[in-house]
Amino acid sequence: MSLKVSPQELALAALLETTDSALVGELVSEQETEKNVIEVRFEAKLPAYPHWHWCVTLTQIDKRKPLQVAEINLLASENALLAPKWVPWAERLAEFRKQLRAEGKASSDAEADALIEGMRSAFSDHDPADSTEENTGHGSVKPPLKTRVRQRRVKRNQDEQNDSPEQSSDQDS
Repeated sequence: MSLKVSPQELALAALLETTDSALVGELVSEQETEKNVIEVRFEAKLPAYPHWHWCVTLTQIDKRKPLQVAEINLLASENALLAPKWVPWAERLAEFRKQLRAEGKASSDAEADALIEGMRSAFSDHDPADSTEENTGHGSVKPPLKTRVRQRRVKRNQDEQNDSPEQSSDQDS
């Protein structure tokens, strides 16, 4: 004799296996997102996540088989506070270099990098060498050789593009 469990009951039971019951609020919604896929959402009572929902995805391959839990997620609702869009460091650095050149503070990326290093040193309590040279090989993982070679080639190409024709002609010497 099998007891039929509702999607809400199964989702709540699965959620309570993974988190404290005090962190799970009221049922928000239950909907079939695709054929044989049901999404059950509960209010999240996490202090740092207002307007977020616990989302439990249930699947049922065959109507004769019982529902199964596929995944549990914490998802933001429309009113949730979200972090700003992430921008890779390389892009932010490139924008700052461009700004320094536009303001006339630097004429090349190398000069911009020197200015940036000077700014970093001014706001730092330690010598820049402290964090790079002393800690080399102590728990850090170097990128694969192919990545390092590719980075050098990209850097070399960028340097060649930023130098004026008079500076890049090393063949005369």
